[in-house]
Amino acid sequence: MNITVTSTIPKSTAFIDAAAEQAYRPIVKAYLGAAALYYAIMTFVHFWTINGSNLVTMATASITACGVSIFAWRALSRPLELVKRELLVGLVNLLVLANVMAAMHIEHAQENLLYFIMMVMGFAFVSVSMRQAFLSIVVVLGCLFLELVQHYPEQLVVYSFITVGAAFSTATLSYSLRRSIRAGAMARNEAEIKLEEAQNLGQKMRHLSLSDSLTGLPNRRAFFEAFNQYKKGTGSDNGSWLALLDLDGFKAVNDMYGHIMGDELLKAVAKRLQGYCGEEAHVSRTGGDEFSILLLRDGSSEDIELWLQKLLDVIGEIYEIDERLIPVSGSIGCNRIVDDTMETQTIRNADFALLHAKKHGKNRVVVFHDEHAKEAAERFQVEQALRAADFDTEINLVFQPQFDLGKNKIVRAETLARWESPVLGKIGPDQFIKIAEESGLIARITLTVVGKALRVLKSWEDPIPLSINLSSHDLISDQVIDQIVRLVSESGLNPSLIEFEVTETAMMVDLEKASTNLLQLSDIGHPVALDDFGTGYCNFNYLRSLPISKLKVDRSFMENVGDPMTEKILHSLAGIAKTLDVHCLLEGVENELELIIAKRVGPQSVQGYLFGEPMNATELYLHVEAQNIMENKGDRMSQVVGG
Repeated sequence: MNITVTSTIPKSTAFIDAAAEQAYRPIVKAYLGAAALYYAIMTFVHFWTINGSNLVTMATASITACGVSIFAWRALSRPLELVKRELLVGLVNLLVLANVMAAMHIEHAQENLLYFIMMVMGFAFVSVSMRQAFLSIVVVLGCLFLELVQHYPEQLVVYSFITVGAAFSTATLSYSLRRSIRAGAMARNEAEIKLEEAQNLGQKMRHLSLSDSLTGLPNRRAFFEAFNQYKKGTGSDNGSWLALLDLDGFKAVNDMYGHIMGDELLKAVAKRLQGYCGEEAHVSRTGGDEFSILLLRDGSSEDIELWLQKLLDVIGEIYEIDERLIPVSGSIGCNRIVDDTMETQTIRNADFALLHAKKHGKNRVVVFHDEHAKEAAERFQVEQALRAADFDTEINLVFQPQFDLGKNKIVRAETLARWESPVLGKIGPDQFIKIAEESGLIARITLTVVGKALRVLKSWEDPIPLSINLSSHDLISDQVIDQIVRLVSESGLNPSLIEFEVTETAMMVDLEKASTNLLQLSDIGHPVALDDFGTGYCNFNYLRSLPISKLKVDRSFMENVGDPMTEKILHSLAGIAKTLDVHCLLEGVENELELIIAKRVGPQSVQGYLFGEPMNATELYLHVEAQNIMENKGDRMSQVVGG
C-alpha cells in the first residue's frame, strides 16, 4: 500500500524571505514607534527651549519625522512589497538624519557628533534590508564627513575611525541576526511542512483504517464509531435504527464463479447500498457478505420495515458482471437503537432478527419486537452456558437402535447427545445443537461425542456398530476431521464400527471440502450415511460421486401414512437407493401400521420408537444381548425341528 502525502505549504525562497521579514517586522515597527514617540516629545521640548526661526526649523523637522514615523508604523501593519517598505523606512531614516543635521546647523557642538555614531548603529539594525542599511549608513557617513571637514577637521580621523568601526560591527551583527532569523523562518517553514504532512498522513491513515479496502465503504471499526454517534442522537426527537444485511446465496456465487467474481459482486452491492441510502443512512461492510446500516429516521417499525424491504428489492435485482447474470438476494434484521440499551444488546437483537429472517425464507426483513426478546434471551442464556460448559461431564450419550428387516435384528444404533447444564438444567437437543452450530461451538460437542462413543465401544465385549452425526462445520473443518481420525486410530477399534451421518444441507455449505473430508473418512473404513434424505436437493450427480453407503429417509414422510401418496413417495425414495446400490433406512417407524408400510416400500432397515426409544449404553447392550439370546434360541429350535 503506497500512501502519497503532499503539503499545501509552499517551500520557496520567496516564501521563506517573506517569513523572515514577518519575523523581523516587530523590530522595524518598534524602531518606528520609538522614533514617533521620541520626536513627539522633542517637539514639546523644542517649544520650551528654542525660539524664533530655529524653533520653526526644529519643530517642523520633529513634527515631520513624528508624522512620517506614525504613517510608516501603520503601513507596516499590513503586507507591503519590499521596495515600498524600504522607501518608507528609508524616508524615516532620512528624517532622523535631517533632524540631526538641523540641530548641528543651529548649534555646532562636538558632542552632537555622537548622534552620527548612534545613527549608523541604529540604521544597521532597524533597516528593512541590508541593502537599505548599507545605503543609510553611507548617507550618514557622508554627512558626518562633511560636518567634520567643515567644522572639526582635527577630529576627522578619530570620528571617521569610530563611526566606520561602529557601522561595520553593527552591520555585521545585523547581517548575522537577519541570517539567524531567516534560518529560523526556514526551520519553522520546514517544521510546518512536516507537521502538515504528518497531519495529512494521519488523516489518510485514519481514513484507511476506517475504510473497507474492497468496497470503499466504512469498515467494522467505523461502524462502531458511527453507532455510538447515532446512539447519542437518540435523546432527540429523531429515532435511530440498526439494520444488519446478509446476502443470500453469496457463497454459491463464490463456489460457482470464483472469489474474483464474488468480490465484484460485493462492490456492486455496496454501490447499490450507497445509491439507495445516500445521506439518509450510514452504510458499512462489517464482514464477508455482511453489511450494517445505521438509519436516523423517525417512524414506526412498519415504516422502517417498508423502507428496508424496498432496499432488498434494489439489492435483489439481477447483477450483470463480466457478461454474466448473477442473482442474489438479502436478508435483514433490524432493531431500534435505544439510549439506555447497551450496544452489544442492540446488535445482538438485530442479529437475532437477521437469524430469524434467514430461517423463515430469506429475502425478507424482520424487525426485532417484544415477542422476540424472550426467545433471544433464552438463546443467549443457552449460548453462554454452552461456551462455559465442560462437555466431558455435562454431555451424556443415548442410543436409538436401527433394525434390519431382512436379518430381523438390531444391527447398529444412532448416537445422540444429551446435555444437562449445571446452570440451566436439561436442554433439548433440538435447541442446543442448533445454537451450538450457529455460534461455532458444535465442533467441541462432536469431538466429545466421538470420544465418549469410542469409550463405550471399547467397554463392550461384543461392540455394537454406532452412527454419529456430523454438522456442516465439522464437514468443512480439516482440523475436526483430523482429530476424529486421530481419536479412532488411538482407540484401536475397527473404523467400520463408526458410521458418520451427514445431511444434504450440511454438505451444500461447501460441497468440495465436504466431499474431500468424507472421502478421507471413507478411505479409512468409516461408512457414510446421508441423513434426512428426500428433504434436500436429491442431486444425483453428487450422490454418485460421494462415498455414501446408506440413505436415511427422513421421518417426515411417515407423518401421514393415511395419504396414498405417502407410500408412492417412499417407494420412489427406496428405489433411488436401490438404483444407487446403497442401503436404505426408513426413519420414524413408531407403530405396527408404519412397520407394515415400511416393509411394503422396501427399505433394508428401519429406525423408530417401535424398536426402541433412545437408551443409555448399558440398556442398549442388554437389549441387543437379549435379542441375540432369542435369536440363538430360535436357531436351536429350528435345528431341533429340522433334525
